[in-house]
Amino acid sequence: MLAKSSVIAVFRMHQQQIVDFTPDRPHRPRKGKRSKCAKRGMPTSRYVRRLGREDQLVEWTRPANRPQWMSAEEYALMPETLLGRELRYHIVARGRRTRVVTIATTMVDAMRYPKREIARLYGLRWEVETNFNHLKTTMKMDRLKCRSADGVIKELMIFVLVYNLIRAAMVLAAARQGADPNRVSFIDTLRRLCSRCCQPAIEGPIDLIVNPVRPGRWHPRVVKRRIKPYDLLNRPRSEYLEPSPLEEVIA
Repeated sequence: MLAKSSVIAVFRMHQQQIVDFTPDRPHRPRKGKRSKCAKRGMPTSRYVRRLGREDQLVEWTRPANRPQWMSAEEYALMPETLLGRELRYHIVARGRRTRVVTIATTMVDAMRYPKREIARLYGLRWEVETNFNHLKTTMKMDRLKCRSADGVIKELMIFVLVYNLIRAAMVLAAARQGADPNRVSFIDTLRRLCSRCCQPAIEGPIDLIVNPVRPGRWHPRVVKRRIKPYDLLNRPRSEYLEPSPLEEVIA
């Protein structure tokens, strides 16, 4: 669907998907009869051409069974085959749980899109996790206060509105300071804007903190504070004030 809309796609292959970089390897057909031996350990993509080490052009076939989320009209418009690219690269930096990454993409031109650049592009997706952390931790969106569906949507829209305003201020400050907008400190921008709201008399441009580029930086997957051993508040407080049956018997 993305290729039909002329949208470039870069995905990580599922861990159960079989990817084989052997030239002229056999493949498992999507349609028709197939033996049990052909199913076992055989990829579904057809090998087309080798582009480099662990980098190849393949042909993907449309699934024989229509997905439940797709209508019959949309399924009929999908092409029978699609030319794609499969590549694999290894991560040697410390602190990374994943050591081998297999990518599927529609960027089939190896001269225009080298393997190294595709790996770097996929690595940028972790910036999304940082942005989610800004929303949930820095802006405290991890716990919403509204209980109705309409209230939750309104609360989320307010968070998104404020987030975009902060990002706009970061872009303006980066252009003025000659820095990369992604390196401007998000929490420093938030604090400066809050101080401007509390003291509107302050005028002039804001010089924000620009974080240096720190390649290979990693943090251990641990929490800072230990979780307290108390039960969750999953009932109304009035029910906790009522005596339990054991306390009634003792009384």
